[in-house]
Amino acid sequence: MDNHYFLLPLYNDWESFSLLLKKINDQMNKSKNYADVIVVDDCSKNKIPKIEKYSNIKEINILRLNKNLGSQKAISIGLKYLQSLERKSIITVLDSDGEDDSSKILEMINCAEKNKNSIVVSCRSKRKEGVIFNLLYSIHKIITYLFSAKLINFGNYSSFNSSNLKKILANNSTWFAYSSGIAKNCNIIKLFAERKKRFCGKSQLSFLGLFLHALRVNCVFLPRIIILSIIYISLIFILKKYLSFFFILILSFIILFNFSIIYIYFYVKPFQFYNSLDFIEKKTTL
Repeated sequence: MDNHYFLLPLYNDWESFSLLLKKINDQMNKSKNYADVIVVDDCSKNKIPKIEKYSNIKEINILRLNKNLGSQKAISIGLKYLQSLERKSIITVLDSDGEDDSSKILEMINCAEKNKNSIVVSCRSKRKEGVIFNLLYSIHKIITYLFSAKLINFGNYSSFNSSNLKKILANNSTWFAYSSGIAKNCNIIKLFAERKKRFCGKSQLSFLGLFLHALRVNCVFLPRIIILSIIYISLIFILKKYLSFFFILILSFIILFNFSIIYIYFYVKPFQFYNSLDFIEKKTTL
């Protein structure tokens, strides 16, 4: 029987987390397995409420960070913590707000158990955001594919054997974005699930947040982006007379895109990844 860990980044969303725990317990109960839950508390302002005990959740460990770093860095820290435990297990990463379809947990885990050397990810078949948000998200995927040659149409929701932690954390890619980190470092198996409505409150992800996340995703592939950008610029100079006034627009976009990626790359402070466990202020076991 495999050990099971659930890794959840969390910022203030304790009410949704409490509801998600019940969903996780129900899934573990169905499979007659037990799990430990690791919460990376991203320096929440809200106090931890009383958490109910569940039959198939053995332990809940809350890693309190000493500053707010964002969900991607929180996941990276959680993965490093799990690596330090050196326990053979199946690890499932999901958001704490309920938008990841918890009814797919067993399907994800079963697939991870059968494919020890791959990361099983969940691609969202339907999204519930507005038209403009979905359009911008689609544009982000297209641009990322054009400049990185990687189709990253999945988020944090994933399951994998702990033996993959060494590959996932082989470099600082997860410090920028978990999804592009595993896309760069690992074999991927894609499943599909509908994006659910969050349990409580409203999403804190703004258009600016989506834009900055898109840049962080691309930072992982910076050398490839520079090479492909040089190729694209060469092509548009060859086709200059056919592109007319679009020539300046395309050229300006490529140059601006590259400068933005380089700026975000250093803004994220990738060197912090190597000592990221130092951001854990304290560990609380419930």
